[in-house]
Amino acid sequence: MTLEADTVVETFGAAGDENKLSPLRQEQVVQLPAEGEVWMTGDIHDHRTNFSKLIRAADLENNPQRHLVLHELIHGDHFDAKGAEDSWKMLYEAAELKCKFPNQVHFLLANHDLAQIHGEGIMKAGLSVCEAFTAAVERDFGARGTLVNVAITEFLLTLPLAIRCPNGLFFCHSLPTDDQIKTFDYTVFDRPLSPADYRRRTGPVYQLIWGRHFTPEGVNDFADHMDAKIIITGHQPQDAGYLVNGDRHLIIASDHNQGVFLPIELNHEYTMDELVENLRKYVSLDV
Repeated sequence: MTLEADTVVETFGAAGDENKLSPLRQEQVVQLPAEGEVWMTGDIHDHRTNFSKLIRAADLENNPQRHLVLHELIHGDHFDAKGAEDSWKMLYEAAELKCKFPNQVHFLLANHDLAQIHGEGIMKAGLSVCEAFTAAVERDFGARGTLVNVAITEFLLTLPLAIRCPNGLFFCHSLPTDDQIKTFDYTVFDRPLSPADYRRRTGPVYQLIWGRHFTPEGVNDFADHMDAKIIITGHQPQDAGYLVNGDRHLIIASDHNQGVFLPIELNHEYTMDELVENLRKYVSLDV
């Protein structure tokens, strides 16, 4: 992929504007309509085969009532000989897709996005994935790499925190821990965000997208606060592609060969068993 810096900056800027100005967005939550369908993904982490299959199978152009939810696209396994990591390219493809189908493509802010915004916080095999990501942008754009990195950061800051479906399903990247849920600032979904919201450990955005190992009881408390029937997240690795964490929480993963995504009808109320039955493996897609 050979691109000019101006093209990349313009695309990220336009996609960010679409995120902010979406008629479906209410502050930090995207409210999906009562008709049509949505395909929810787990973390993708630059898994190019799964991403490519997903986009081809979704065929958004010929399915205008289909919505696609993407999150945790960056920080994968594609490193060059000098340790630069190439996932900015997948993020760019997703931004292009948002520009082409602004009312069908939706994002969720994820912990790797926040780490990249801050430029620190995640190590992989002894390397900072944030530094490796930035290095690839600087490698590909030279002196204009800083400009592109700023455009990427500004785009990531426009990503919503959650997606609400009219059938009671609620999508977010992760959830606060049980202890944090007790004092969590639920107003974060209903107002503009401030720098304090992103603060490590204490900010509600940080708590929402970094939390792990919450119990079904903790999930129930969160779901009750959000008036949600079932919550679907990613964030926690799942070798089998998914995990049912109690009656109201489904975790899915899309970043490996056993990865799954979840297609659902927006006008149907699902049980957990029905959701699990609806899960589809990327390897099953013949596209």
